[in-house]
Amino acid sequence: MRDIGKNIRTLREKKGMTQEELAQALFVTRQTVSNYETGRSRPDIEMLVRIAQALETDVNQVLYGLPVEQDKQREAKRLAVGCLTLAAIFLLLTLPAPLLNEMLKRGNVGAVLVTALTNGLLRPALWLILGWCALQGLWLLRVIRPPEERTWMVWARRGVLLLMAVYVVLLLPPLVVGLIQVIQTALGVPYDALVEVPQIPAYIWLMNRQLVFLVLRPQICAIPGAALWLLGVPKR
Repeated sequence: MRDIGKNIRTLREKKGMTQEELAQALFVTRQTVSNYETGRSRPDIEMLVRIAQALETDVNQVLYGLPVEQDKQREAKRLAVGCLTLAAIFLLLTLPAPLLNEMLKRGNVGAVLVTALTNGLLRPALWLILGWCALQGLWLLRVIRPPEERTWMVWARRGVLLLMAVYVVLLLPPLVVGLIQVIQTALGVPYDALVEVPQIPAYIWLMNRQLVFLVLRPQICAIPGAALWLLGVPKR
């Protein structure tokens, strides 16, 4: 019964409802539903019955969660999606490699940027998802258990996701410029007419530092990947 909040969230997401929609069905505020799901407050018996009715389930599932086998199948599907994503990223890293290598031999500037930034985005993403999948697999084997939802976890999730967003945003402009340069070169545009990355000193310095670090040590991204799983991303 200590996981009532998690059970409410799992059943709500399984039904495809938002917190706002559940709140409207219960005639309470969205914050009240959020408090139930995060464990800040607990619904009384009458509210438990109303929650079960709104989610078209029974009170036992609100109190004790989905049957273990059903829950395990759902999490196995999530792991399968993670593994398919890993396979897709691996193919994106390996299939264009011969073409990019040939373009690099010809001194194509766009190919240099695309290679560096693809490695800077896709290789870290590969290790990030690998870290998540590793913990998901251990959980399915019942080797580990996810921590209970706490208030600090909400802020930790936001912090990790914000750092990832900043990293991607920093790399997007050079990646776009590199792709444009590849197309321009293929069309025979002169070298001095190629578009260039904006030469903002602080931006260039920061981008180069993060590129060098993660291109050389992409394995470090397995740590935030595992952290995302522990923090419940994506929501279970």
